[in-house]
Amino acid sequence: MDTPDRTAGQDAEVASEVEPAATDGSAQGAPKRQPTARMQRKRARTREHVLEVAERLYAESGQGDPRMEDLADAANVSIGLIYDHFGSKDGVGLALAERALDGLSDYLDQAGSHDCSPMQRVMIVGELYLRWILEHPSVLRSVVLQGVDGQTAKSDQVDDQVGAPLESILGKFQNLIEQSMAGGEADSSFDPLLTARFLWAAWNGVAALNVRADRMAFDRDEVAECLRLGRRLVNEGLTSPAFRDEQGRSRATLVEP
Repeated sequence: MDTPDRTAGQDAEVASEVEPAATDGSAQGAPKRQPTARMQRKRARTREHVLEVAERLYAESGQGDPRMEDLADAANVSIGLIYDHFGSKDGVGLALAERALDGLSDYLDQAGSHDCSPMQRVMIVGELYLRWILEHPSVLRSVVLQGVDGQTAKSDQVDDQVGAPLESILGKFQNLIEQSMAGGEADSSFDPLLTARFLWAAWNGVAALNVRADRMAFDRDEVAECLRLGRRLVNEGLTSPAFRDEQGRSRATLVEP
């Protein structure tokens, strides 16, 4: 039986992204030509297309990682092209994590520049984190569970490309908490580093309910509702005594980002 033409077309696409090898003997050992700007743009488009499809497959699969064969079929490319761009299945997950973390960093910057009180900016981070988790279902394994999932390989590369930027992002969140404490809105008796890490871990725990396979599992709407309830609880618990009304409730009203 003849094989589909799509495979040949896919392999041609891989070949088109690689500089041709020299064929004459005089060129042996000569430096390889650098990729042209056009070739680099094509590679970037191909890479982004594969990542978009991979993110969609993560959302559709619910639990477990999509197979490379399924990713290749859905993206209409060859498995060879995916390996050429990402090196391995773990490489795809790592690339998704890096892209998602860029978006989370932008969200933290957005929260920090929002026209509201420092305490309200802290609460906005919770809503933006929820939005980020729902937009990037792949991050539950590649970012949120990194280092605690026994099946996730620990390496210096993963720590550099996921752990380091995540630490920087949490530093931004800690800075927002410190600003709210300095302004007298948040209780300064709390350690800002521990507060930032606790809230981050709590949000992750709620988000992870979406990937459970037992009766404790939450669907996406339930995760969103639970995290928004958490914002209210944190807002009341973190508020300084001096920043409460006559009924003892926080004067930092929750605002939408």
